Amino acid sequence: MRGFDYLIVGGGLAAVSAVDGIRELHPDASIAILSDETEPPYQRPPLSKEFLQYPDVPRSLLYVKPEGWYDEQASLQLVTRQKAMTLDPGAMRVTTARGTVYGAPRILLATGGRAKNLAVAGRDLPGVFTLRDVEDSEAIRAAGIEGTEAVLIGAGFVGMELAASLSAHGVSSTVVEALDRAWPRLLPPELARWVAGYFEERGVSFRFNAAVEGFMGEERLEAVLAGGRSIPCDFAVVGVGMDPCDGLASDAGLAVDDGIQVDAFGETSHPHIYAAGDVARFPDPVFGGRTRVEHWEHAREHGRRVGRNMTGERVPYDHLSHLFSRVFDLNVNVVGRPAAASEIVRWGEPGEGPSVTFGLAEGRVSGVVLLDAPAELEHARTLVRSRAAANLVGDLATRDFGSLDGIARLAAANAMEDQGIGEKYE
Repeated sequence: MRGFDYLIVGGGLAAVSAVDGIRELHPDASIAILSDETEPPYQRPPLSKEFLQYPDVPRSLLYVKPEGWYDEQASLQLVTRQKAMTLDPGAMRVTTARGTVYGAPRILLATGGRAKNLAVAGRDLPGVFTLRDVEDSEAIRAAGIEGTEAVLIGAGFVGMELAASLSAHGVSSTVVEALDRAWPRLLPPELARWVAGYFEERGVSFRFNAAVEGFMGEERLEAVLAGGRSIPCDFAVVGVGMDPCDGLASDAGLAVDDGIQVDAFGETSHPHIYAAGDVARFPDPVFGGRTRVEHWEHAREHGRRVGRNMTGERVPYDHLSHLFSRVFDLNVNVVGRPAAASEIVRWGEPGEGPSVTFGLAEGRVSGVVLLDAPAELEHARTLVRSRAAANLVGDLATRDFGSLDGIARLAAANAMEDQGIGEKYE
């Protein structure tokens, strides 16, 4: 057995961020990272944006750490192309597909997720892609250079970002969505309609309320059947979410439920085994209950916090992460749960400079969408974290657009006085 102070299973951003967290408090620790990827840990957001748009971008520009960084780190071993097959919680050991055994008194599972596919006819035809890793992005980029028509299934992050990125290769895209609007889990209906119109003005078509019934073609994809209609295309990308890679934990007897269940410190149901990033289902610090977040900022912050907790710090994770995207010339930041709002208040008109849409639910701010207003991100985060009263934004809705600084300060002060809102954990 190869023994270390800390063992990290998974080779993404959360894994490297955990190394940073561990090293902040235990700089001399011996750490092993086990990854089944061929590359060192890399950033995934550019896979649907810059990396896909420019053919000459080298893989090394995606790396979380500079080339050669892992070789320069004393007592840190990065092991690529080794899939973890079994976890023995009693012995605190992991066995890989090659039969190598790794052990440590503290183990982190940062196994991420895998892209969902569709259980329909023709899903294995050449020309049908999913997007999760760098090889997927390169294959889609090659298809975009060769082809002119694409069908993008799902109007979430993958579909919307690909529609914008593929236009750089002259590809016309049709986005097929089973629900009734673009970014249905992020945006309230009114704003989603505006976003769809923004895309349509740039040559993107949409088919809403249309379920995919099959992929058609003889030797490779020729069309997608959706909503009873055939949509001819050169290739298609399925972007309908991801499944957490929690099988290693489940097989080992750890508690899982659409992800590995962890407490506020990142610890699983087994002492000294932790989980972080996309795969972890953790206590929601703002809305209560448990949640799982599949985005870059959460992977970075959760990984670092759990890494520190593995050393014994024991500080709960209470970061409210945000979701971000850049599509065509539009900068989008989303905080909280604006799609679940029963009412919205908007400052500024979308497409005409900075615009902020507040989602209100049960008399409080439940989410904020920023369009071309990145400077307001931290203020928006404060409003959602404090669950600011609706009248704080409602009374100002008719005023000219300005900074959210004052209203955010007031909301934070009110939250400190309101014990029911300020409490994070039972």
